[in-house]
Amino acid sequence: AYALDEGELVAILDKLRKEGVAEGKWNISRFKGLGEMSAEQLWETTLNPDTRRLLPVQLGKFDFGATENLITKLMGKGEAAARRELMELHGDAVEIDV
Repeated sequence: AYALDEGELVAILDKLRKEGVAEGKWNISRFKGLGEMSAEQLWETTLNPDTRRLLPVQLGKFDFGATENLITKLMGKGEAAARRELMELHGDAVEIDV
């Protein structure tokens, strides 16, 4: 089973306890990123259309060029310096709604 957040984790653990699964019989681990997952885990947690959770990403007023540039800085290979600069300049301006 996979938990998105602490609330889901608590619910899963409660269910395991109610089903009589001993505390030492389960393992809890966390993935830091997609690169740590096997292909099966990636499918189960991220790609499966029946279970995945997609959230819209909004970057203010839509400007394709600026949006593409920002996504490249945030997720592109070889962009560590640009990402660091972006976080140093704007890290305190984050607004997240999950």
